[in-house]
Amino acid sequence: MAEILSDSTRLPACGNHGTAAPKFPRLNRAANPRLALALVASVAFYTLPEISNLTPSMALAQSLPQTNPNAQLLLKADRLIYDNDNQKVTAQGSVQLDYDGYQVVADEVSYNQSTNKVRATGNVEILEPNGNRIYADEIDLSDDFSAGFVNALRVETPDNTRFAAESAERFADQKTVFRHGVYTACEPCRERPDKAPLWQIKAQQVILDGKTKTISYRQARFELFGIPIAYVPYFTHADGSVKRKTGILTPTIGYKSDLGFWYRQPYFIKTGETHDLTLAATGYTNQGFMLDGRWRHQLENGFYSIKAAGISQDDPNAFTTAPDNSVVDRGMIASEGRFSINPRWTFGWSVLAQSDSNFSRTYRIKGYTAQNITNNVYLRGLADKSYLKLSARQYLVQNETLTGTGTAFSFESQQAFIRPQLDYNYVTTDTFSGGELALDLNVTSLERNTLSTVHPTNGDVRTHGINGETTRASADLQWRKTLNAAGLSITPSLSLRGDWTSTNGFAATAGPVLTNGEYSRFMPTAGLEVSYPVLARLAGSSHIFTPTANIFARPDLAFEGVAPNEDAQSLVFDASTLFDRDKFSGYDRIESGTRANVGLRYVGEFENGLSIAGLVGQSFHLAGENPYADTDDLANVGQESGLETDRSDYVAALAFSNQSRYALNLKARFDNNDLSVRRSEAAVTFAGDIFSGSANVTYIAAQPDYGFEKDRTQIGFFTTVKLGENWSAFGGAQYDVEDNLFVHNSIGFSYTDECFILSLGFNETRSTASTDVDQSISFKLSFRTLGDIEGAVDPDQFQSTNVSDDL
Repeated sequence: MAEILSDSTRLPACGNHGTAAPKFPRLNRAANPRLALALVASVAFYTLPEISNLTPSMALAQSLPQTNPNAQLLLKADRLIYDNDNQKVTAQGSVQLDYDGYQVVADEVSYNQSTNKVRATGNVEILEPNGNRIYADEIDLSDDFSAGFVNALRVETPDNTRFAAESAERFADQKTVFRHGVYTACEPCRERPDKAPLWQIKAQQVILDGKTKTISYRQARFELFGIPIAYVPYFTHADGSVKRKTGILTPTIGYKSDLGFWYRQPYFIKTGETHDLTLAATGYTNQGFMLDGRWRHQLENGFYSIKAAGISQDDPNAFTTAPDNSVVDRGMIASEGRFSINPRWTFGWSVLAQSDSNFSRTYRIKGYTAQNITNNVYLRGLADKSYLKLSARQYLVQNETLTGTGTAFSFESQQAFIRPQLDYNYVTTDTFSGGELALDLNVTSLERNTLSTVHPTNGDVRTHGINGETTRASADLQWRKTLNAAGLSITPSLSLRGDWTSTNGFAATAGPVLTNGEYSRFMPTAGLEVSYPVLARLAGSSHIFTPTANIFARPDLAFEGVAPNEDAQSLVFDASTLFDRDKFSGYDRIESGTRANVGLRYVGEFENGLSIAGLVGQSFHLAGENPYADTDDLANVGQESGLETDRSDYVAALAFSNQSRYALNLKARFDNNDLSVRRSEAAVTFAGDIFSGSANVTYIAAQPDYGFEKDRTQIGFFTTVKLGENWSAFGGAQYDVEDNLFVHNSIGFSYTDECFILSLGFNETRSTASTDVDQSISFKLSFRTLGDIEGAVDPDQFQSTNVSDDL
């Protein structure tokens, strides 16, 4: 057991770590100190008697470390005493030394020429060039300042870590040995000097190695709130200045019924200043050994990493579902990177390949445990008025194999492989009658292996994606210019949209029929928007009312058959899309016919900081075919959207905010006949000194053609309560009203200060009332400079992970 330290080496601390102030003397920062020191040094140089042709200043300079051969010693003291018989020079009274980056203050500093030793006594403080502050009652130093003996030592490092010891000895190889030492990263405070820090390490010996940048402990014990909780005969870790260092990382253990008990031991290798390698071996009592590794490399213009893992399962039958129970040899390899070709162009990727669809999720491979993962390779360019992105994407779904009607399929096989997609946008403002000219280009080519459909009870099949190939190229050229006259704002616009599509695939047969082959479409549009803002000033407030209307005249869509709809399925008609030229969300659907949109905008500002913004309006289909009433969309998009009738539903939005204290946002869509609510959203956020949080309510009326045959209402909230300066509690829930089901709920607490973080949370998740509840306990422990431990525990199957992968 480590020896108990005396009171003289105790590191004081208090509960209020954030406002702690160290009770240490500080270097004198008087105005222009170097000038004063230089003056005193020059006086000493020319007036004091010599010892072997050396002045006291020169003698002291020879005893201090010197990296600059031209460095000068600056000395300031109340008096200088020269002892010729003993060959000793003493500076007494508020002594200050400044030499080649070192600064020393003390009550007395003496130099013995015969031994080449410098001794500082009385409230000694040394500021080293690296930022370390050393405090002691007395210090004996060698002639090169690198070796010596220190009594009643205290050290502050630049990263706010602290040492204390009864004594210490410093050696020429940049090694300092503290006897009966204490180490902590917690700040002390003057209010409670007798109280132990939140955490500290006490040891018979603490060895600080300046060459290897390590801190080692012999016969050490770890204390939390002054209570010993762990004892180890020896351990070492990197000091606070080191971000990466070769060594063993914290092991992790856990249990899961299909994997068994497991132990993971990682090892970090610093292979160079810009690259490193982490290797790990994990032993599972049910499945054997898994090896994994990660390589990282930082280059001048970017970085990349490669991660791989593999296992040969001993007992696949321990799993209950495929592919976990149907594959023996399993593994993965993944890579990500990003490089700046030049200031305007960036190239990057994030890709995962694995032996089956569920390996990384089953074995909890860090960074790849999500159910949905996107493989992405891209080239991106950004200029002042243009943007280009070329990308290829593959959507992965980690799940067990599902059984469809008469065949086996998986969610992943229903996802599209995009190969590739091109987006280009260019805007210029100094062309064609002084208006704004914008060009949008999109080229998308994709392939899907398995048909993705939904079968509502009304019999109309909704096809999310065809199985086959689709290629589409779209170009949209738009000109617009805003004119102002007597407060009236008039914005005419012209646009021409063209698309070419090639399809070779299969869609559901019960409903619209897919037309394979090549076809094109063109859509010219003429638009006009008019608005007239009116300002009203009242006592303590100002109000702006802006009636706005626009109209877009277009022909009917001119092509035969039905095209796939891959990227325009998320149609939401609300106040944010009221005045859009095309309310479809993507390129595969396009708006046609003549349509007018009218609305009233409002903005109010009040002296108390309150701001209000609102919008209410409606859309009108005036001529031609209504594209939102078209039943030939494979995904039924447009139906039950509020736009399928000549007079649309009413849309409204209202927002309140009071600087950063709170905000309330309301949006709703009302039926155009009886004003019943078809869709509504409400969200509020609040940030106070004690309480902060958010809440939301979402309601969507039934949409049978979309596959939602009953109303959907969810209520959610999340809040944080500050229990003290360092303690807080948090909790939240998401509740499904129609299903009378808490989809998600959580509760927890946390403690945070300058050297320690503790958080503990309980979470529950369920998809339907008939499914099992997914419960977990999340936790995090963070000791500054020592490392982090965080993970999740299944209450029924203990499972622990440590994600601190770097020393």
